Amino acid sequence: MQKTVLVTGCGSGIGLETAIAAARAGYFVYAGLRDLSTGQALREASKGLRVTPVQLDITQAAERESVVRQILSERGRLDALINNAGVALGGFLEQVDESEI
Repeated sequence: MQKTVLVTGCGSGIGLETAIAAARAGYFVYAGLRDLSTGQALREASKGLRVTPVQLDITQAAERESVVRQILSERGRLDALINNAGVALGGFLEQVDESEI
């Protein structure tokens, strides 16, 4: 059975390239996008590949849970998670408010 991977932060850059590379390597890829309307580059780059864009803002628990349910429903398994989504945050941990993290 073809292995399934979820890659977060696939709107551009490393996330997009990782999703494409995983699909080319034979994985069935769910590609997380914070906003599905921004996924044009992903859709163009993944033509002919097993890549499914999914709405996934990793800061939203309901979206995380929904995507996992979708994957398990459609594929029956999730073999790998590549958590690429994030933002840069500078400063000392002691000075960063929990809401910023």
